Amino acid sequence: MNLDGFWWGREYPGADRVGEGLLASAGTIAPPEYIEEKVINSARFGIPADRAEAAARAAARPLPDGKRQTLPERVEALEIFDELHRIFARGVTPWLDGVDCPLLLVQVGRRLTPAPGMEWFGEFSARFAQGVSEELAALSRTRPTISVNRIDATHLMNLETPEAVAAMVAGCVRGLPD
Repeated sequence: MNLDGFWWGREYPGADRVGEGLLASAGTIAPPEYIEEKVINSARFGIPADRAEAAARAAARPLPDGKRQTLPERVEALEIFDELHRIFARGVTPWLDGVDCPLLLVQVGRRLTPAPGMEWFGEFSARFAQGVSEELAALSRTRPTISVNRIDATHLMNLETPEAVAAMVAGCVRGLPD
C-alpha cells in the first residue's frame, strides 16, 4: 500500500525549497500551545478535534518544561530524506520496476492549502501531482498487479477520511489471492 507517499528527485524544480522547509521544522522545539494550534489548524480540513489531537500528540514528544519537540528529530529526518531521494532519484514510478505483487497506490484528489508565505507551494504541488498522475496512469495500463486509486482528500487523508481509506485498503486486501 502507498497512500500518497510519492517524492520528487533533488533535480525537480522547487524541490530544494520544499526540502529546506521540511528540514527546518524537523526536531524543532514547539511552544506548550502546539497541540491546541494543530487542532485549530486541522479544523480547516474538516478533521475532527479528537483525531487532530491524537495525531499532534504522536508527532511531538513532550519536554519537561511543557514544550514539545517535533518528530522526527533532525538526524532522523535527514536519513529519511536521503532514502526518499535515493528511491525516487529516477522518478516517481521506476522504483516499482521490481514489484510484481499486488500493490495499491492512492493519490489524493485535493491539494493542501499553502501556509501563508508559501503560496509558491501550490504551484509546485499542482505541477508535481499532474506528473505523478500521468506516470501512474501509464503504469497502471502496463502493470495488472498495480491498482491506482484517487481519493477525495488531501495528503492528510488518514485523518480526513479514515473510513474511506480503510474501505479502499480492505477492498484491496479482499481481492488478494488466498
